[in-house]
Amino acid sequence: MIKRLFFLATVLLALSTIPAPAPAQGVSENVTAKPNKQDIIDQMIAAGKIPAPQRNSRLDQILSGQPGKTPRSDFMFCLGSAYLGDYKAQRCLGKAYENSLGIVQDFLEAYTWYAVALENRGADKGKEIESDRDRVKDRLFSSYPAPTDDDLDDMVKAQKSRIMQYQSELKRTKN
Repeated sequence: MIKRLFFLATVLLALSTIPAPAPAQGVSENVTAKPNKQDIIDQMIAAGKIPAPQRNSRLDQILSGQPGKTPRSDFMFCLGSAYLGDYKAQRCLGKAYENSLGIVQDFLEAYTWYAVALENRGADKGKEIESDRDRVKDRLFSSYPAPTDDDLDDMVKAQKSRIMQYQSELKRTKN
């Protein structure tokens, strides 16, 4: 229990020291800090305006390693779709956090997004996403202090709760 509290305190301390992105028009390509709530909701609105076939095509392109304009713009594009519940975009965020593509590297976030994507996946991509999640999990377990399975489960639950909260807030802003 103490180890778990220590781990969670360490994670929260690390998250609290990340500077917030400077307010700017559009997407700043030099910013690699985690987006705030308003940035996420703005990206959800933008992603919701893109027709599903176009959005799906762009996600396929990003996941296949053919980036768009810049890593940050790809990250922000995936962010909005991920919070709307798209498993491909959630996997895209996992890859971005794992490989520091448009965002600071964060294996805990990568694991969380891969786990959420795995739960929301299409039947055809389960093994690939599971492999991604397990690779990051192995990396996390080789670090100190290593998270426990319960810690990781709690983080996934918290992320799913945040997704639901932001989706509800988006519906309120539309009404």
